[in-house]
Amino acid sequence: MKKTIFCILFIAIACLPAIAQEGLNVAPFFSDSYAEQPSVTLVNMSYDKLKQGGVKKYKSISVSDNPALADKIKRAVAKDGASAESKEVSYREGDLYFGFYSMGGKKTSRRYLLYLNRRPKGIEKTTLIYIEGDLDEKAVKSMIKQ
Repeated sequence: MKKTIFCILFIAIACLPAIAQEGLNVAPFFSDSYAEQPSVTLVNMSYDKLKQGGVKKYKSISVSDNPALADKIKRAVAKDGASAESKEVSYREGDLYFGFYSMGGKKTSRRYLLYLNRRPKGIEKTTLIYIEGDLDEKAVKSMIKQ
């Protein structure tokens, strides 16, 4: 009985990194169901495809000319941002323009959300990025500036 419980716990812990973004409200937007829409660009990369040191997962969605989907993403980001460990946000014309959220985690499972809404500049484009890995906030910001 003890071996069975130990095995179940071990498997559960081993699977946690694979479903890390699943606890976030933004997780559904990174699914393949959005990839087929002409206004959406979806990128999913895992550790073996990334060259940046420390990055385990990189997921992004960019939405152009689809205000309804952009609004759904903005609402999900706002919900996740409310529980962020730290955040930097910028508003323009009363609308969330930029958000950088540290969602917590330890060592190789630190999670970050980056959000950019270009509507206040008159461009109908929204971008959301999820990054997970062994990176601190400074490293993520440096990587994004490149």
